[in-house]
Amino acid sequence: MISHSILQRLQQKLSPQQIQLMKLLQLPTFALEQRIKDEIEKNPTLEEDESEKTEEGQENAQEEEGNVDNDVFGDMEMFPNDDEIISFKNNDNYEKLDRNQIFVSETTFHEDLISQLQLKPISEKQLLIGLELIGNIDDAGYLSRSIPSIVDDFLFRQNLEVDTKEIEEVLSIIQRFDPVGVGARDLQECLLIQLNKKKQTKPILLAKRVIKRYFEYFKKKQYNIIIQRIESSEEDLQNAIEEIVKLNPKPGNSLFSDGNEAISIIPDFMVFQQNGKIDFQVNSYSKRKVKTSKYYENLLKEVSESKNPLDKETATFLREKLESATIFIDALNRRKDTLYLIMKAIINYQHEYFIEGDIQKLKPMRLVDIADKVDMDISTISRVVSNKYAQTHFGVFKLKDFFSNFMVNDIGEQVSTDKIKNELVRMIDSEDKLSPYTDDQLVELLKSKGYSIARRTVSKYRETLNIPVSRLRKSVY
Repeated sequence: MISHSILQRLQQKLSPQQIQLMKLLQLPTFALEQRIKDEIEKNPTLEEDESEKTEEGQENAQEEEGNVDNDVFGDMEMFPNDDEIISFKNNDNYEKLDRNQIFVSETTFHEDLISQLQLKPISEKQLLIGLELIGNIDDAGYLSRSIPSIVDDFLFRQNLEVDTKEIEEVLSIIQRFDPVGVGARDLQECLLIQLNKKKQTKPILLAKRVIKRYFEYFKKKQYNIIIQRIESSEEDLQNAIEEIVKLNPKPGNSLFSDGNEAISIIPDFMVFQQNGKIDFQVNSYSKRKVKTSKYYENLLKEVSESKNPLDKETATFLREKLESATIFIDALNRRKDTLYLIMKAIINYQHEYFIEGDIQKLKPMRLVDIADKVDMDISTISRVVSNKYAQTHFGVFKLKDFFSNFMVNDIGEQVSTDKIKNELVRMIDSEDKLSPYTDDQLVELLKSKGYSIARRTVSKYRETLNIPVSRLRKSVY
């Protein structure tokens, strides 16, 4: 028996405009240029607006002639010189990066190694071996397969006989490439490669001896045993260790976020002080201004009036493409407006912080706080904040850095967790390195400052700050 029933269901559907906007909101500024380029290639009815580009160029020229100081990028000191590129240290403190650095890399890690290999005067067989070796170097810069395994790979996959000696000869060439330490088979070899590149001073020679002969003791920071074995003074060993901790344990990550993707950080917002007030701009990095094609608009009018069946198909195609182009242009404009409103709300909320850049002034702020200010959904705020950066007068920051949860201190005040982390860093920086604070001691010190938090929370904060446990922060003397 067939029965009929009426079912009432409340269902929310996103319009094509909303879907397009959400996709664009997620894109950081540097990816927007490519997204616009892809859309132009995909949709023939979308084209660059050359007139707007020309007008913009004329306006920029007039502004430069009239008032150069108004250029947000006028202070070129914010960009690093060749000799100011950050080196990443493997020291006992958490990583302290200069936030004024903007990283840009044009080639991937493996492409750079291949370029260096091709410049070497080597045989065709050595080139094949070198390419195979580079293909087996992981993102951290280490050779991920054993040499006997690579010998087998050549035999079974390429039907080419090579011996261990031939591979080791080419590997030794690669191990002289930049970044220094690349191509090592383990951490010990990686550190030795870097030490061999340095001027062979007394501390460097002792450092090589420590890594070569007493590496296991060094890893466990059993310095007393090393001193007994090498029959050297504490001061000499300390000088050697200071040279070792300057080395890079992951040379493949020196200039690249990973082996497949180059870092390219272009600020999405420019925040600056003007006449004692905080102002900002949404970075209009993309030079591609787009519009719908007048040619195809006119063509649509012509074919729409035709009675030819083929013209009707053409009209349907053009109508869909023009509608898609209009939606895309509208989404681009709404993206900029949305970014502006959200960044304005963030700056207003954290105004004291943006004046001085003092983390102590950073107020507890959640996504929902900004969502309430701009009357938008939390998911929209999350999309805008994700992978976005702001250039301020005190450095380049992720937008996520301006958000933090909070706890209530002993006198009932809401305190940002970032403020507590900053206090934790200050305590560890000032500790006695002969007897570093344990997590339990840090709990008590924070409690004396009015922050009653659990030991596991202190451990979690310490780990997020890349600060090792007390045993690994201990110095020789």
